[in-house]
Amino acid sequence: MIGTASKSKKVTFPFEHTRFEKARIIGARALQIAMGAPVLINTDKTDPLDIAREEYERGAIPITVKRKSENFVWLERNDLF
Repeated sequence: MIGTASKSKKVTFPFEHTRFEKARIIGARALQIAMGAPVLINTDKTDPLDIAREEYERGAIPITVKRKSENFVWLERNDLF
C-alpha cells in the first residue's frame, strides 16, 4: 500500500512456534497445572506434562508469544478471552 509505512505487523493464530517457544509454553503450563491451576480441557491424563502437551495441541493455552526481530512481529492468540 502506498503511503502506509508500518514498522510492525500483527500476525494472528495459527502460526508456527519455534521448538524453543513450544518447550517454554508447555513447560510453563505444566508447572501451573502441577501447582494446582485448573485444567482447560477434558482429559483422562493425570501427568501435568501430558496434560500441558494435549492443551497445546488443541490450542487451549492462552499464552501470547512476542518475538523481536528487525521488523517487529507480534504473535498473539486472543480468541480465548
